[in-house]
Amino acid sequence: MDNKKQFRARVRYVNYDYLEDYKITNDYNTRGAALDVILEEHKELKKKHWNLQYISQTVAEIVYERISNELNRVRLGTNNTDRNTQILIELLQGLMQLRNVDYIPTTDMYKPEFLEHTEKLIKDRISHQKQRKHSKQH
Repeated sequence: MDNKKQFRARVRYVNYDYLEDYKITNDYNTRGAALDVILEEHKELKKKHWNLQYISQTVAEIVYERISNELNRVRLGTNNTDRNTQILIELLQGLMQLRNVDYIPTTDMYKPEFLEHTEKLIKDRISHQKQRKHSKQH
């Protein structure tokens, strides 16, 4: 016979009713046998819950690390672009002051052919880079 310990316990009526229903539903001879099974199920659920917490924490750390690296790359690229844009603005402003330019027509008034050509070139270049990046990922 298994090692068993007999004890007396007081439980709320609702828990006693649940234990009785569980015993009857699962065809156990005694409340003790039903309680043993309930306790084993509880141990398994506790173990699974711990495993789920561990897995979710590990996944969260990995996702954070990867996203953090990607965001850092984006931030560095953005900083580089911002720096280059500021340099271009300063150069253009210096050129305009050197040439004593007081007024320039904006593109909504007149869009020169070279600007349309440049915009198309940049759009095509970006599209090509996206296609290369996309093909590397697959």
